[in-house]
Amino acid sequence: MRVWPGLAIFFLAAAAAGHAGTVQLPDWMTQAVSQAATQAPLPDRWKDAKALFLLDDTVITVDGSGRAVERDRVVVKILRQQGRGYAMPVAYLSNDRKLKSFHVWSIGADGHPYAMKDSEYAEVGVSGGSVLYADERARVASPPGADPGGVVAWEIVQEPPPYFRESTWGFQKEVPTVRSNFEVDLAPGWHEEAVWSRHAPVSPVEVAPNHFRWEETNVDGIDLTDVALAPAWSALAGHMTVHFAADPLPQGDALWTRIGNWYTSLAAPRSEGGSDLAAAARSVAGQGDFMARLSGVADFMQQQIRYVAIEIGIGGWQPHAAEDVFRSRYGDCKDKATLMIAMLDAAGIRATWVSVDHRRGRIDPKAPSLFGDHMITAIEIPKGYDNPRLKAVVTARNGRRYLIFDPTNTYVPVGDLPEYEQGGYGVLAAGEDSQVIQLPVLDPDADTTERTAKFELDADGTLKGEVTLTRLGASSWQLRNALSMESAKEQREAMEQSLQLDFSAFTLDQETTKNIRQLDEPLTVEYQVTARSYAKSAGNLLLVRPRVLGDLAWGLPDKPRTVPISFDGLGVWRDNFDVKIPAGYTVDDVPDPVKLDVGFATYTSEVKAEGDVLHYQRRYVLKQLRLDPGEYGELRRLEAAIATDENSAAVLTKKQGVAGGGSGEGLLRK
Repeated sequence: MRVWPGLAIFFLAAAAAGHAGTVQLPDWMTQAVSQAATQAPLPDRWKDAKALFLLDDTVITVDGSGRAVERDRVVVKILRQQGRGYAMPVAYLSNDRKLKSFHVWSIGADGHPYAMKDSEYAEVGVSGGSVLYADERARVASPPGADPGGVVAWEIVQEPPPYFRESTWGFQKEVPTVRSNFEVDLAPGWHEEAVWSRHAPVSPVEVAPNHFRWEETNVDGIDLTDVALAPAWSALAGHMTVHFAADPLPQGDALWTRIGNWYTSLAAPRSEGGSDLAAAARSVAGQGDFMARLSGVADFMQQQIRYVAIEIGIGGWQPHAAEDVFRSRYGDCKDKATLMIAMLDAAGIRATWVSVDHRRGRIDPKAPSLFGDHMITAIEIPKGYDNPRLKAVVTARNGRRYLIFDPTNTYVPVGDLPEYEQGGYGVLAAGEDSQVIQLPVLDPDADTTERTAKFELDADGTLKGEVTLTRLGASSWQLRNALSMESAKEQREAMEQSLQLDFSAFTLDQETTKNIRQLDEPLTVEYQVTARSYAKSAGNLLLVRPRVLGDLAWGLPDKPRTVPISFDGLGVWRDNFDVKIPAGYTVDDVPDPVKLDVGFATYTSEVKAEGDVLHYQRRYVLKQLRLDPGEYGELRRLEAAIATDENSAAVLTKKQGVAGGGSGEGLLRK
């Protein structure tokens, strides 16, 4: 434990200045400042913190009709320039979220107090990307004195949307929190149920009848800056969600059922389509078996329905009518899911909604809540039906099998699932059968990347060859999207940026692509490349790196790991390169073969000399999405083996009496 030099003196001086000047700072702000300085030394582990939340205080008052009023108070001490972003007050509002008041105060590093005037706030829209219109807005403040050494405080009073019956206390943040309080004041007869995520449950204090208070002090921050292969921050931070209702609340899985049932009642009426929709659905589905009909509808959704969002009020949660989405040919994720459910129903296939989050781990199966930022579909598979294309399958509690499909991602075929959704959790909205489900993790063989190439090496070190990149599986969606949306110039620039990782000087020629939109076929990219000074000469020797293309190492730092390791997705990566050596040279030495199995991954590579051809092949298989921090050592051992293999050189020797040679530019760099 330690007291930072000058910190207590500054806090007390700043508090005194607030009372002495013309600006009247609120008592809760000055108290938070002085208490942080006088109560207890700050932990040594916070010495590099960018900022501190001195106070994070929330009180929610719920009346007998279920209307809530939320009052939030925050006090932030800025310690470093990078910490200024934590002291930028924002208050959100919409048609359904009423902002009653918003006030901001600050104390500069010199102790001067400030109170912002109403005219100094700005109101901005928060929609963007493919959101055509959203009624959500934000009032933002840029308080004076928000620099290292300064303190910023704000108070927000608002009425949350009336259809929400839960509130989340995010007591753990990216930077440390000195004190965090959360209170729920319920009308007589109302009930609450608190669920905890990534933190042991804490019992509240009942400060008054049906008025509950929780408190956490000295909460460490979770700073993932420069942490390689880190999970989503929200998948690590501790939080508590309080559900409240006029009737007694269920617990555990029954609370998930309540949430899913609520969404089913909200969305189901919107999935009733008219005769024109039904006719179109039967037309695109055809008369084939389950897979054929499903594929027809899925293709229509992916190719004909654009992603465009219009979200007003409860429209941020409730989908538009399927008939409207069908006629307009656009909608957001929940609109597309709803239209697909309606079309599948017309084709004789049952389906329902699944609320998910693209940040794997954000939804905690032990903490029922409305968390989630995306909507996809669960398609019921007929009993006894099987098809090798059905990879993303889960089984519900009642024994029904569902194919999980995301109609929003137009580059992942039905049967597969985007890699960023695999392994997370979702809420299956199926009425009384609603439940939390774990999304499937596809086998590594379902996602493959393969590079094959034939090169010729000249005696001056120039390498020329033809390369074929083949990708098949869910993770190919990003490349398919780029090749579909980018111009030829942009595609070439992206390819050149990629090749700069492998060659210091090169020329790219004759690029062709195949099967960009044929999602069940391998995406193929072919090109020719010439790399000058690729091989390095050293006297009568020519050093050449057999691993010509492709970098699989992560650049992991050599320091203790405290957070889990998270990979984007499982898969298999293969490289097969042939390098024809120059006339007059023989292969003198090749790198040793590599064969390593660390449980969660395997890596093998081998270099062979056959006649005048140097052949390199390797195979890397990743078999787990997430590793515990304790496995970091094994991951670094794997990376060391990969890095050594990727940078090893084969030695070519010039035959006696052969003229010519390399440029003498030195040994091959790492």
